[in-house]
Amino acid sequence: MRKVKVGLALGSGAAKGWAHIGIINALARAGIEPDVIAGCSIGALVGAAQATNRLELLDKWVRSFSYWDVIRLMDFSWQRGGLLRGDRVFNQIRRLMPDESIEQCHLRFGAVATNLSTGRELWLTEGDLHQALRASCSMPGLLAPVEHQGYWLVDGAVVNPVPVSLTRALGADIVIAVDLQHDAHLMPQDLLSASPAQPAPETELITWRARLRQRLAQRLTQRRAMLAPGAMEIMTTSIHVLENRLKRSRMAGDPPDVLLQPYCPQIRTLDFHRAEEAIAAGEAAVEKKMDELLPLVPGR
Repeated sequence: MRKVKVGLALGSGAAKGWAHIGIINALARAGIEPDVIAGCSIGALVGAAQATNRLELLDKWVRSFSYWDVIRLMDFSWQRGGLLRGDRVFNQIRRLMPDESIEQCHLRFGAVATNLSTGRELWLTEGDLHQALRASCSMPGLLAPVEHQGYWLVDGAVVNPVPVSLTRALGADIVIAVDLQHDAHLMPQDLLSASPAQPAPETELITWRARLRQRLAQRLTQRRAMLAPGAMEIMTTSIHVLENRLKRSRMAGDPPDVLLQPYCPQIRTLDFHRAEEAIAAGEAAVEKKMDELLPLVPGR
Protein backbone atom coordinates (compact mmCIF):
# COMPACT_ATOMS: atom_id res chain seq x y z
CA MET A 1 0.00 0.00 0.00
CA ARG A 2 1.48 3.33 -1.08
CA LYS A 3 2.19 5.82 1.67
CA VAL A 4 0.13 8.98 1.50
CA LYS A 5 2.50 11.95 1.28
CA VAL A 6 1.69 14.97 3.42
CA GLY A 7 2.80 18.37 2.19
CA LEU A 8 3.09 21.76 3.87
CA ALA A 9 2.43 24.94 1.89
CA LEU A 10 3.94 27.72 4.01
CA GLY A 11 2.74 31.19 3.06
CA SER A 12 4.29 34.65 3.12
CA GLY A 13 3.92 36.99 6.07
CA ALA A 14 7.22 38.64 7.09
CA ALA A 15 7.59 38.63 10.89
CA LYS A 16 4.40 36.63 11.33
CA GLY A 17 6.27 33.84 9.58
CA TRP A 18 7.77 32.61 12.83
CA ALA A 19 4.28 31.12 13.36
CA HIS A 20 5.37 28.44 10.87
CA ILE A 21 7.82 27.19 13.52
CA GLY A 22 5.01 26.74 16.02
CA ILE A 23 2.90 24.95 13.42
CA ILE A 24 5.62 22.49 12.42
CA ASN A 25 6.45 21.75 16.06
CA ALA A 26 2.79 21.28 17.01
CA LEU A 27 2.21 18.97 14.03
CA ALA A 28 5.25 16.91 15.06
CA ARG A 29 3.90 16.54 18.60
CA ALA A 30 0.64 15.29 17.10
CA GLY A 31 2.55 12.72 15.03
CA ILE A 32 2.25 14.49 11.67
CA GLU A 33 5.56 14.77 9.81
CA PRO A 34 5.58 16.37 6.33
CA ASP A 35 7.10 14.56 3.36
CA VAL A 36 7.06 17.66 1.14
CA ILE A 37 7.47 21.36 1.92
CA ALA A 38 6.90 24.32 -0.37
CA GLY A 39 7.37 27.85 0.87
CA CYS A 40 6.89 31.44 -0.17
CA SER A 41 8.98 34.27 1.32
CA ILE A 42 9.36 33.70 5.10
CA GLY A 43 7.58 30.37 4.54
CA ALA A 44 10.44 29.32 2.26
CA LEU A 45 12.97 30.21 4.96
CA VAL A 46 11.25 28.24 7.74
CA GLY A 47 10.44 25.41 5.34
CA ALA A 48 14.09 25.13 4.32
CA ALA A 49 15.11 24.94 7.98
CA GLN A 50 12.75 21.99 8.45
CA ALA A 51 13.84 20.37 5.18
CA THR A 52 17.51 20.55 6.25
CA ASN A 53 16.86 19.37 9.84
CA ARG A 54 17.81 22.74 11.31
CA LEU A 55 14.46 24.02 12.52
CA GLU A 56 15.51 23.66 16.15
CA LEU A 57 18.50 25.95 15.54
CA LEU A 58 16.31 28.51 13.77
CA ASP A 59 13.78 28.33 16.61
CA LYS A 60 16.46 29.02 19.22
CA TRP A 61 17.96 31.85 17.16
CA VAL A 62 14.74 33.78 16.52
CA ARG A 63 13.51 33.41 20.11
CA SER A 64 16.70 35.19 21.23
CA PHE A 65 15.98 38.33 19.15
CA SER A 66 15.54 41.64 20.86
CA TYR A 67 14.32 44.77 19.08
CA TRP A 68 17.90 46.01 18.78
CA ASP A 69 19.14 42.66 17.45
CA VAL A 70 16.70 43.06 14.56
CA ILE A 71 17.87 46.64 13.94
CA ARG A 72 21.50 45.47 13.84
CA LEU A 73 20.64 42.90 11.17
CA MET A 74 19.26 45.61 8.91
CA ASP A 75 21.99 46.79 6.54
CA PHE A 76 20.41 49.86 4.99
CA SER A 77 21.39 50.55 1.41
CA TRP A 78 21.36 53.70 -0.68
CA GLN A 79 21.67 51.68 -3.87
CA ARG A 80 18.83 51.06 -6.28
CA GLY A 81 16.59 48.05 -5.83
CA GLY A 82 15.73 47.99 -2.14
CA LEU A 83 15.90 49.71 1.21
CA LEU A 84 18.02 46.85 2.64
CA ARG A 85 20.88 44.85 1.15
CA GLY A 86 20.01 41.81 3.26
CA ASP A 87 23.61 40.54 3.50
CA ARG A 88 23.73 40.46 7.29
CA VAL A 89 20.63 38.38 7.84
CA PHE A 90 21.28 35.98 4.95
CA ASN A 91 24.89 35.46 6.06
CA GLN A 92 23.50 34.40 9.45
CA ILE A 93 21.03 32.08 7.73
CA ARG A 94 23.86 30.53 5.73
CA ARG A 95 25.63 29.70 9.00
CA LEU A 96 22.45 28.08 10.34
CA MET A 97 21.83 26.14 7.13
CA PRO A 98 25.18 25.43 5.47
CA ASP A 99 23.65 23.12 2.84
CA GLU A 100 24.51 24.51 -0.57
CA SER A 101 21.83 23.01 -2.79
CA ILE A 102 18.15 22.16 -2.65
CA GLU A 103 19.03 18.60 -3.66
CA GLN A 104 20.81 18.18 -0.30
CA CYS A 105 17.58 18.74 1.65
CA HIS A 106 16.32 15.75 3.63
CA LEU A 107 12.75 16.47 2.49
CA ARG A 108 11.42 17.38 -0.94
CA PHE A 109 11.54 21.19 -0.96
CA GLY A 110 10.70 24.05 -3.25
CA ALA A 111 10.43 27.85 -3.03
CA VAL A 112 8.36 30.31 -5.06
CA ALA A 113 9.79 33.51 -6.55
CA THR A 114 8.48 36.05 -9.07
CA ASN A 115 10.21 36.76 -12.37
CA LEU A 116 10.07 40.54 -12.79
CA SER A 117 10.71 40.31 -16.55
CA THR A 118 7.80 37.98 -17.33
CA GLY A 119 5.52 38.58 -14.34
CA ARG A 120 5.27 34.82 -13.84
CA GLU A 121 5.99 32.66 -10.84
CA LEU A 122 9.17 30.60 -10.82
CA TRP A 123 9.41 27.32 -8.89
CA LEU A 124 12.89 26.87 -7.44
CA THR A 125 13.22 23.13 -6.78
CA GLU A 126 16.90 22.55 -7.51
CA GLY A 127 20.19 24.42 -7.45
CA ASP A 128 21.49 26.98 -4.96
CA LEU A 129 19.39 26.79 -1.79
CA HIS A 130 20.38 30.19 -0.43
CA GLN A 131 19.83 32.01 -3.70
CA ALA A 132 16.35 30.47 -3.82
CA LEU A 133 15.59 31.64 -0.26
CA ARG A 134 16.91 35.12 -0.89
CA ALA A 135 14.87 35.48 -4.09
CA SER A 136 11.68 34.19 -2.48
CA CYS A 137 12.11 36.61 0.46
CA SER A 138 12.93 39.73 -1.59
CA MET A 139 9.90 41.89 -0.77
CA PRO A 140 9.65 44.60 -3.46
CA GLY A 141 10.97 47.92 -2.21
CA LEU A 142 12.43 46.44 0.96
CA LEU A 143 15.03 43.96 -0.31
CA ALA A 144 16.89 44.21 -3.60
CA PRO A 145 15.90 41.71 -6.32
CA VAL A 146 18.08 38.66 -7.02
CA GLU A 147 19.70 37.98 -10.39
CA HIS A 148 19.03 34.47 -11.73
CA GLN A 149 19.95 33.24 -15.21
CA GLY A 150 19.67 36.72 -16.67
CA TYR A 151 16.41 37.60 -14.93
CA TRP A 152 15.55 39.54 -11.77
CA LEU A 153 13.57 37.69 -9.11
CA VAL A 154 11.54 39.08 -6.22
CA ASP A 155 9.23 37.80 -3.49
CA GLY A 156 7.02 34.89 -4.54
CA ALA A 157 4.10 36.46 -2.68
CA VAL A 158 3.53 38.74 -5.66
CA VAL A 159 2.18 35.76 -7.63
CA ASN A 160 1.59 32.83 -5.25
CA PRO A 161 1.39 33.79 -1.55
CA VAL A 162 0.41 30.29 -0.33
CA PRO A 163 2.02 27.76 -2.72
CA VAL A 164 -0.53 24.93 -2.67
CA SER A 165 0.09 24.25 -6.37
CA LEU A 166 3.85 23.80 -5.89
CA THR A 167 3.28 21.49 -2.92
CA ARG A 168 1.10 19.22 -5.06
CA ALA A 169 3.60 19.37 -7.94
CA LEU A 170 6.33 18.16 -5.57
CA GLY A 171 4.32 15.02 -4.89
CA ALA A 172 2.05 15.78 -1.94
CA ASP A 173 -1.24 13.87 -1.79
CA ILE A 174 -2.56 15.85 1.19
CA VAL A 175 -1.76 19.56 1.53
CA ILE A 176 -1.79 21.49 4.80
CA ALA A 177 -1.64 25.17 3.90
CA VAL A 178 -0.67 28.01 6.24
CA ASP A 179 -2.16 31.45 5.58
CA LEU A 180 -0.50 34.16 7.67
CA GLN A 181 -2.07 37.18 6.02
CA HIS A 182 -5.81 36.66 6.57
CA ASP A 183 -5.71 39.47 9.15
CA ALA A 184 -3.18 41.65 7.31
CA HIS A 185 -5.75 44.35 6.49
CA LEU A 186 -5.94 45.36 10.16
CA MET A 187 -4.21 48.64 10.96
CA PRO A 188 -3.08 49.64 14.48
CA GLN A 189 -6.38 51.33 15.34
CA ASP A 190 -8.21 48.07 14.53
CA LEU A 191 -6.15 46.07 17.02
CA LEU A 192 -7.80 47.72 20.01
CA SER A 193 -11.07 45.97 19.18
CA ALA A 194 -9.76 43.00 17.18
CA SER A 195 -7.58 41.47 19.88
CA PRO A 196 -8.63 42.69 23.32
CA ALA A 197 -6.44 41.66 26.22
CA GLN A 198 -7.77 38.59 27.98
CA PRO A 199 -7.88 38.75 31.78
CA ALA A 200 -5.60 36.26 33.47
CA PRO A 201 -7.13 33.49 35.58
CA GLU A 202 -7.30 34.26 39.29
CA THR A 203 -5.03 31.33 40.01
CA GLU A 204 -2.30 32.70 37.75
CA LEU A 205 0.47 34.60 39.49
CA ILE A 206 1.32 37.76 37.56
CA THR A 207 4.39 39.67 38.65
CA TRP A 208 4.54 43.44 38.73
CA ARG A 209 7.00 43.32 35.81
CA ALA A 210 4.54 41.38 33.67
CA ARG A 211 1.79 43.87 34.55
CA LEU A 212 4.06 46.76 33.67
CA ARG A 213 4.98 45.24 30.30
CA GLN A 214 1.30 44.64 29.55
CA ARG A 215 0.37 48.23 30.37
CA LEU A 216 3.25 49.62 28.30
CA ALA A 217 2.24 47.45 25.34
CA GLN A 218 -1.36 48.66 25.59
CA ARG A 219 -0.28 52.30 25.75
CA LEU A 220 2.03 51.82 22.76
CA THR A 221 -0.80 50.26 20.74
CA GLN A 222 -3.12 53.14 21.68
CA ARG A 223 -0.48 55.70 20.71
CA ARG A 224 0.06 54.00 17.35
CA ALA A 225 -3.69 54.00 16.77
CA MET A 226 -3.77 57.79 17.02
CA LEU A 227 -0.95 58.26 14.50
CA ALA A 228 -1.30 58.23 10.75
CA PRO A 229 0.36 55.12 9.25
CA GLY A 230 3.92 55.58 8.01
CA ALA A 231 5.18 55.04 4.48
CA MET A 232 6.48 51.53 5.22
CA GLU A 233 3.21 50.53 6.88
CA ILE A 234 1.16 51.87 3.97
CA MET A 235 3.35 50.07 1.41
CA THR A 236 3.38 46.69 3.17
CA THR A 237 -0.32 46.75 4.09
CA SER A 238 -1.26 47.65 0.52
CA ILE A 239 0.86 44.77 -0.80
CA HIS A 240 -0.75 42.39 1.69
CA VAL A 241 -4.26 43.47 0.66
CA LEU A 242 -3.43 42.69 -2.97
CA GLU A 243 -1.84 39.37 -1.94
CA ASN A 244 -4.99 38.45 -0.03
CA ARG A 245 -7.19 38.98 -3.07
CA LEU A 246 -4.85 36.88 -5.22
CA LYS A 247 -4.54 34.17 -2.56
CA ARG A 248 -8.31 33.80 -2.16
CA SER A 249 -8.71 33.46 -5.92
CA ARG A 250 -5.98 30.83 -6.22
CA MET A 251 -7.13 28.77 -3.25
CA ALA A 252 -10.69 28.80 -4.54
CA GLY A 253 -9.46 27.02 -7.66
CA ASP A 254 -6.98 24.76 -5.85
CA PRO A 255 -8.03 24.48 -2.19
CA PRO A 256 -5.78 22.82 0.39
CA ASP A 257 -7.04 19.82 2.35
CA VAL A 258 -6.49 21.65 5.65
CA LEU A 259 -6.09 25.42 6.06
CA LEU A 260 -4.33 26.80 9.15
CA GLN A 261 -4.60 30.53 9.93
CA PRO A 262 -2.52 31.75 12.89
CA TYR A 263 -4.02 34.88 14.43
CA CYS A 264 -1.45 37.51 15.36
CA PRO A 265 -2.55 40.89 13.90
CA GLN A 266 -0.47 42.74 16.50
CA ILE A 267 2.75 41.61 14.79
CA ARG A 268 3.80 44.06 12.10
CA THR A 269 5.99 43.46 9.04
CA LEU A 270 9.38 43.96 10.72
CA ASP A 271 8.52 42.78 14.25
CA PHE A 272 10.92 39.85 13.97
CA HIS A 273 11.73 40.19 17.69
CA ARG A 274 8.23 38.95 18.59
CA ALA A 275 8.94 35.32 17.77
CA GLU A 276 7.46 33.98 21.01
CA GLU A 277 4.05 35.46 20.17
CA ALA A 278 4.12 34.28 16.56
CA ILE A 279 5.20 30.74 17.47
CA ALA A 280 2.45 30.53 20.10
CA ALA A 281 -0.09 31.67 17.48
CA GLY A 282 1.09 28.88 15.18
CA GLU A 283 0.67 26.27 17.90
CA ALA A 284 -2.83 27.58 18.69
CA ALA A 285 -3.79 27.37 15.00
CA VAL A 286 -2.92 23.66 14.96
CA GLU A 287 -4.94 23.01 18.12
CA LYS A 288 -7.93 24.76 16.57
CA LYS A 289 -7.91 22.43 13.55
CA MET A 290 -6.93 19.22 15.33
CA ASP A 291 -10.19 17.48 14.34
CA GLU A 292 -9.27 17.91 10.68
CA LEU A 293 -5.63 16.97 11.28
CA LEU A 294 -6.10 13.79 13.31
CA PRO A 295 -6.98 11.63 10.26
CA LEU A 296 -3.48 12.43 8.94
CA VAL A 297 -1.78 10.82 11.95
CA PRO A 298 -0.24 7.47 10.89
CA GLY A 299 -1.99 4.44 12.35
CA ARG A 300 -5.35 6.13 12.94
